Amino acid sequence: MTRRDLINNLIDLSGKTPSRIAEEAGLSRSGVLRWLKGGSDLGNKAQDKLLSVLGVSGGTLASDRVHLWTNDPSLKSLCEILVWSNEEFETVVLIDDSVPIQNFICLFGPLKSIRILVRQTISPMLPPSDPTIPCVIRRHPAIRIEHDLFDQINSHKKIPIDEFDRFFKCVRSRKVEEEIPTKQGKSLTSKELKEILTRAKDWSVDSGVLREDIRTLIEHIESQEEK
Repeated sequence: MTRRDLINNLIDLSGKTPSRIAEEAGLSRSGVLRWLKGGSDLGNKAQDKLLSVLGVSGGTLASDRVHLWTNDPSLKSLCEILVWSNEEFETVVLIDDSVPIQNFICLFGPLKSIRILVRQTISPMLPPSDPTIPCVIRRHPAIRIEHDLFDQINSHKKIPIDEFDRFFKCVRSRKVEEEIPTKQGKSLTSKELKEILTRAKDWSVDSGVLREDIRTLIEHIESQEEK
């Protein structure tokens, strides 16, 4: 992908006009617009300023923020940027628990700590679809969140990193919790619980409270087995 294509795609995802991005970068709007359309050359320093405003740092998507994007139904720009990032992503979809006219696709790339939150409008005129997104290594179950929280996220110009990470912490904890109670209809032994605890520690984000609960169960079962 050329730098021109990269910047055009990022502008599409930003939901802002090219003129607004040029202004934020401190560049001539007419010069940027001509270059984006394939016209006169734009120097590397000017291109670097555009990329910085659009969230690119060190040749990839910056890890010090949540990239908040607005996506078109075709996913074209999103897919091209994900492939360009050379990262593999986990995803979870946030769904409004009231009338679903919009959702958010959360993408987290653990290798480079890339965090992306994509607004996606759901058209009532089209049947529900499960779009194919490249570079996804793990797709978590969707999360329904309260309407007030959904609106709060939707109104943010910047999403705090810890707020974004909380959604992945939620689905990961849920996955481990589903493994705890029984195994093929049989109560777990202390050895099996210890194995679950080891697996829980392998997650890049996990729940300290959950691990304490498992330790309590282990201690209880061990005390029963010694009797």
